[in-house]
Amino acid sequence: MAGPAPKTSKRRRTRAKSPATKTPSAQVLRRQIARLTAAWEAERSRNVRALAAVRRGADRRLAAMVAEIASLRHHEARAAALSRLLEERDARIAELETLLRSPTQLG
Repeated sequence: MAGPAPKTSKRRRTRAKSPATKTPSAQVLRRQIARLTAAWEAERSRNVRALAAVRRGADRRLAAMVAEIASLRHHEARAAALSRLLEERDARIAELETLLRSPTQLG
């Protein structure tokens, strides 16, 4: 058989006074302001560093794009120059073929 059920004593619990009802002293408020000000400054510094890093990254990407555009323009200019040389060569070949087909004074 099981033993008798344990007796429960009913105690009245007193509520602890909540800190919200107590008015903080000026020194506590000064410490809290100093802590919040330091946290704000730290967050501000962190955001400034993060923004600088983002700007550096954007500047690097922009510089890479500008270099790529310059390279593409260079290749485009070379292609145009080669195309012009080929046209001149074809014109000269056509001119020489015309001279070959035309009769000369020698025979």
